Amino acid sequence: MRFWNRFEKNHQVDWHRLSRRRKKGDLLAFLKEEAGRFTPDDLNLMMIHYDAKIKDLPAEYRGELARFARIQITDGYNRLMTKSLSPVHAKMKVSPALHKFAAAAKKECSKGTAGDRLRSLKYLIAAFAIFIENEPPHPVGMPFPGGGCVERYEGVYYCPVKEAWDGIDDAFCSFCPALQTPNISKEERESASKEEKLTNYFYNYHG
Repeated sequence: MRFWNRFEKNHQVDWHRLSRRRKKGDLLAFLKEEAGRFTPDDLNLMMIHYDAKIKDLPAEYRGELARFARIQITDGYNRLMTKSLSPVHAKMKVSPALHKFAAAAKKECSKGTAGDRLRSLKYLIAAFAIFIENEPPHPVGMPFPGGGCVERYEGVYYCPVKEAWDGIDDAFCSFCPALQTPNISKEERESASKEEKLTNYFYNYHG
């Protein structure tokens, strides 16, 4: 991770250039190039701003949100900067949704305010999660108001607010690979899945 460079402070991400990435290897190289312009100070500042936004929430819930936000922001940044792809993975096509993602990022990060820089970093980290890792931008376990959290079950991601927040400008729901969490608990889902597997075994086993 590089030290802060005063010549990078006012740099603006070329979101149009992002939208032209067609292969995952090219996209990852672009994300690393742009994310490399940020520093530990930027990550710390993002967390300070986040902590300020949730300061009025109940202490226990606030603590959980802060913990998962650090996973999303700090760990997400480190994963991005240290990620390498196999030759086969690098040649994989990027989802066409990247074009709309880049347009949304440009809109949200070009407001001419002091927050543009950190919003840009948030979008770069989210792009890595969504388009390189095929993961939700919010980590598994991230709680949401009203109960429920991001889950991963048998390789599928679920989010309790996927449909509720879809369409909000600064949310990533439109691009997130997670599905809306079904109206059953995790325990009920696991029980149903086990029953389904047992039924499948008894009906299809020909040993």
